[in-house]
Amino acid sequence: MKIGNAIVAVLVLLLVAHSARALDAGPPMSDYVQTRFTDVLSSNIVNQIVQSPDGFLWIRYGSGALDRFDGQHFSMRDAGKVSALAMGPDGDLWVGTNELLQVPAATFKQFGPLQTITHPGLDTMIISLHFSRNGVIWVGTISGLYRFQHGAFSCVIPQRIIERIEESSNGDLLLGTTQGPLLWNGSQVVTYTEVATQLGIKTEDIKHVLEDSRGVTWIGTKFGVARSVGGSIEKLQPWGPNKNGANRVYEDPKGNVWIVGEEGLFQATTEGLKLAIAHISVRCIYGDRDGNLWIGTNGDGLYRFKRRTVQTFTTADGLPGNVPMAVLTSHDGTLWAGFNCGGLVHFDGHSFRTYNEKDGLRNGCVWTLAEDANNDLWIGTWGGGVFRFRNGSFTQFSTPQGLPSDVVLSMRASRDGSIWLSTPRALSRLRNGEVRNYTVADGLSSNVIFAVREDPRGGMWIATRKGIDRLEGDRFVKVSSIPETRVYLLGETSSGALYLTVKAKGVGRLEDGQFTEVIPNLEQSTMVRTDQGDLWFAGVGILRVPPGGLEQKRGHDEPMDFETFGVDDGMISLQSSDGAPSSAITPDGRLWFATVQGLAMLDLPHLPRSDRKPEIYMKEFTVGRNQQLPAQELVLAAGTSHIELRFDAIEITSPEKIRMQYRMDGVDSEWLDATPPGRAIYSTIPPGTHAFHVRASNRNGIWDRTGMVYLIKQKPFFYQTSWFRIAIAASVLLVLVGLYQLRLRQATARLNARFDERLAERTRIARELHDTLLQTVQGSKLVADDAREKAEKANDSVHVRGALEKLSIWLGQATQEGRAALNSLRTSTIETNDLAAGLRRAAEECLLDKSIEVKFSVSGSSRDMHPIARDEIYRIGYEAIRNACEHSSASELEIVLTYAQDLTLQVKDNGAGIEATVLTDGKEGHFGLQGMRERAARIESKLTLNSSPNSGTTITLVVPGSVIYRKQSVTRFARLKTFFGRRDVTDEST
Repeated sequence: MKIGNAIVAVLVLLLVAHSARALDAGPPMSDYVQTRFTDVLSSNIVNQIVQSPDGFLWIRYGSGALDRFDGQHFSMRDAGKVSALAMGPDGDLWVGTNELLQVPAATFKQFGPLQTITHPGLDTMIISLHFSRNGVIWVGTISGLYRFQHGAFSCVIPQRIIERIEESSNGDLLLGTTQGPLLWNGSQVVTYTEVATQLGIKTEDIKHVLEDSRGVTWIGTKFGVARSVGGSIEKLQPWGPNKNGANRVYEDPKGNVWIVGEEGLFQATTEGLKLAIAHISVRCIYGDRDGNLWIGTNGDGLYRFKRRTVQTFTTADGLPGNVPMAVLTSHDGTLWAGFNCGGLVHFDGHSFRTYNEKDGLRNGCVWTLAEDANNDLWIGTWGGGVFRFRNGSFTQFSTPQGLPSDVVLSMRASRDGSIWLSTPRALSRLRNGEVRNYTVADGLSSNVIFAVREDPRGGMWIATRKGIDRLEGDRFVKVSSIPETRVYLLGETSSGALYLTVKAKGVGRLEDGQFTEVIPNLEQSTMVRTDQGDLWFAGVGILRVPPGGLEQKRGHDEPMDFETFGVDDGMISLQSSDGAPSSAITPDGRLWFATVQGLAMLDLPHLPRSDRKPEIYMKEFTVGRNQQLPAQELVLAAGTSHIELRFDAIEITSPEKIRMQYRMDGVDSEWLDATPPGRAIYSTIPPGTHAFHVRASNRNGIWDRTGMVYLIKQKPFFYQTSWFRIAIAASVLLVLVGLYQLRLRQATARLNARFDERLAERTRIARELHDTLLQTVQGSKLVADDAREKAEKANDSVHVRGALEKLSIWLGQATQEGRAALNSLRTSTIETNDLAAGLRRAAEECLLDKSIEVKFSVSGSSRDMHPIARDEIYRIGYEAIRNACEHSSASELEIVLTYAQDLTLQVKDNGAGIEATVLTDGKEGHFGLQGMRERAARIESKLTLNSSPNSGTTITLVVPGSVIYRKQSVTRFARLKTFFGRRDVTDEST
């Protein structure tokens, strides 16, 4: 029996020991970066925190207010007096007030009052909520415990104030009540009387019972905290009545167990309780999905504890100073660091060992480090030259050995065994104990040398204060594409190109003599490439670029993936030291940087990474002067002249690392950068529906290039609508078609008029020739034929002579008639520009073979006339004069030309007159009168004929001055008529 009891005791001890070992002590609080929020909260009494799947934190205050936190801003959400919160398995938020409310996850990104679904059936205040693993929601109230399932409430434990509901590994409910903890196993209520008895305390002294993920039950009591493993209860020290009370136990997502005690916050370890934060009044603890620990206090606001990414070592950790200048990983994987007047430090992975003057290093102001092919360590100092460390002893090389200066700024060990040293006076090459110095006489751009680097092909690159030089043969040649300014040589690309930083330009790539910017406006001074291909830069802060990030081609506004590290990650200072090299990586994956306030280290294997896309949402709009909350889309009234769009990304761990860009289709030609929280301002937006795009990077610098799309509809004015444009286009088309048809008709009419005029003129000439010349010629032919016949018959010379005389007369008449026909075809413009002169000459021709008295008079001053109208007047006058001479048998002919407001031409004779039938019907052997009327109509003139038998004929032509007289300028109306093809007198004069 004793042996059996001993075996059981050993097994219990082994089980306890195994459980104890399973409890990871967790990182100390010094490994966390603390951030406190106070004034931005709705209240400094924080009662509960939960996180929704999209990343928002929901914070319940003692006042009943509810805040939503996106990482930068707390925004109050109106849901009444909130007394409990829980996240449902589907991502919905459940809120307890006097009623049970459900907030759909789809509405989380909206502002304003929460859009809730009310589940009636309870008439009591809800003070706790919990979703069990089977999806049932348990509701703790001031009047008992209820189950809410299938839309209905059922009372499970009545008449109890249920303050807290948790679940054990077997599905039992662990309940916190005002009378002490209870357990509900699905059928009955179990108290902790037996546990209290084992601990030697009262049942009401138990404050909280929690089972962790390892199956260990933690019991918080008035006297301390106890732990139960396999039925055996262990009291953790300190234990007792003197302010050792444990009010709450919490296990975070990483498995760390935290105890809320009277003296502060404690962390449970295998050795017991370790004080994490003293003198803090904790009301709630919450571990988010990123591993951050949130602590809500009773009046002291909200704390966030984020695991430190960058650990900085200082004198407190055993270093000889806080300003390391250079770090170097030697061939055996150990780390060496040189300090500004602090000596040389060796780190074996656990502790630091310092070498200084007492060890033979005569100058402890170490500025640069290098290791040669013989595994010797070289130490460049400020004022002591360079030292070689071999087999534990130091050998000095300085100005007595040929160095141009005892200040060594950087060093590089080349493949041929040489040590290149850059100094403020020259570049030195130390080989086999001999020194060769290079200056501007050897082609260097400057004697002030900052850095030396050997590329994979053995080429030597020298950074001076005036750019970069390259060694070619035994001389240096300046790289012309690099400006004369400070340059940092960073490292090589996978293809052998050189990465460097040019002041005022940023990080770039030098390849085939050409410099290409890669990360503009970023001045980093050192670079390290990991085995995984990541590039780490340091200078002002630390920068990580994923593999291939700098070498792949990007579009004009294509963002580049990179992550930044700074003070919020644990760095004391962002500024790297000026020594060389100032960064190194050890075989265990630790990355070291020399900064001006300590030796910074990143543990790369344990570096947190996130593949989650950033959650982007629209926050608020300002339209004109009015603010409004986002809806499904933004509809703008016509004429909206000012729009501000505010947007942000949810990131509660490292919001400072988020970068954002936006672009509106149809407005922005490229993506524009925005600093979170983002704001886009537009003065005007074209009518139509526009997609507003927002994209962002997550906290690891990886961009979501798809991002979020939000629709914005700008309503148009009526004249900006499509139907209006179509109507205008149709109207313009109809007008153009109409104008084309009008011009076509006018052109056709002009052409027909010209044809009619030519036909009429030809007809007149034909008839005139027929009635005059042809008849005379015909008569002459008859006379000639008659004379020929009689001469043949009678041989009568007398008769023949008479016939010939008659024939001569007739041929002369034919000549005159032909001349008259030809004269009628002439225009006045051919003869003269003077209308009066032309008419006078026509009258003179009339007098050649006629005994008629002609009177010609002109009244008024001659004026410049349109040639076409003048020609028509001349032809009308010529026809009238000719008719009077040829057909009237008049003895007197009077011609009067009057220049006044209108032009008047009158031709009057005292001859036989014209028959009435001729005046009315226009029938006259030829078409003279008809032609005169047509010509008068063409120039919009009035033609009057007054005649009677034996009383003479008077022909009067009145031409409007607006038609006949030439204007000094052409009106717009005339130009318009010209354009449309109406070539009237005024237009043709132009």
